[in-house]
Parts: sequence; structure tokens; C-alpha cells
Amino acid sequence: MEESKQWEGDLGFVREAVRRSEVAGSPASIYLFWAVAIVVGFALVDFASKYVGLYWMIVGPVGGVISAILGRQHAKRIGQQNRRIGIRYAMHFGGMMVAIILAVLLVLNGSLSPKALSQLFLLIVAFSYFLAGVHLERPLLWIGLLMAAGYVAVLFIPGYTWTIVGVIVALGLIAAAIKGGQASVPATN
Repeated sequence: MEESKQWEGDLGFVREAVRRSEVAGSPASIYLFWAVAIVVGFALVDFASKYVGLYWMIVGPVGGVISAILGRQHAKRIGQQNRRIGIRYAMHFGGMMVAIILAVLLVLNGSLSPKALSQLFLLIVAFSYFLAGVHLERPLLWIGLLMAAGYVAVLFIPGYTWTIVGVIVALGLIAAAIKGGQASVPATN
């Protein structure tokens, strides 16, 4: 009888660990950080375009490090540290940053205008978020789709489109953070 209760307790522990592993993803703080960064960075395109490159050159990599630290602390707090998942996130978003850096070469060799480069960056980020939603955590898929719609908007709608797109994407990130933003795609080996 005592052994049966021990098994029940062990199975309960395993069931709870599996349940948590299906839900755990990025903490809300990462979504909120990027919501603020995006509003500021996108508004800069409309109001102070000469600072956009410098802003993202600093905020992009520093934000990546902040996101990694917040993600690691969150995983530790909930008891779900998984180095392979951390590496997967780092490779995914690191690959996005490499694509962005390589896209700068298109301006340096005269193939692309600086204005078009900002639009290309948005397309790269939209695609990266969408794929992160497919492979890492589902809310990013919807954020990627919002960014893709924003990409189309900045191509064809004049005015303060970048600011409006930044606010809409930020609201999407905030909604994901409030909703829990943590519905992960189960990790496969």
C-alpha cells in the first residue's frame, strides 16, 4: 500500500513536469522588452531616421543578451533549464542578426537604398518571428504575421506608417505577454 502511494506521488510529479514543459516558453518580460524596443525603434524611422541604424546596432544585440538572461532566469525559476532549447533560440535569433548584418552589404555595394534596407530588415524580422512561432513558441507566429502586414504597409502607405506599425506590433507583443505568451511548441530532438 505504501509503495502504491509512492508511485502515485512519483507519477504526479512526472505529470506536473510534463504539463509545465508543454506550457513554458519565454517570460512576459521578454515580450514587454521587445514591445518597448520596437515602438521606439520604429518611431525613429518617422521622426529621427538618422538614429535608426545606431539604435538597432545597440538595441538588437544588447536586447538579445537581455532576452537570453531573462529566459535563462525564467527557466531556472520554473525548474526547466534545457541547454538545447537555449541554443536553439540563440541560433534562430542569432541567424536573424547575421542575415540583417549581411543585408547591409546590399547598401554598401549600391544594390539597395538605405530606405529599402529598413524595409528589408522588417521583412527579415517578420520572417524570423514567424518561423520562431512555428518552431519555438506559438505567439511569435502571430507577431511575425503582424510584422509581415506592417511590411506591406510601409511599402505602400505614406505618412507615419512605421510608428503605427510599431505600435500595432508592440500591442501584439503586450497582448501575448498578458495572455501568458508561453505556449511553446514541444521540443523535438
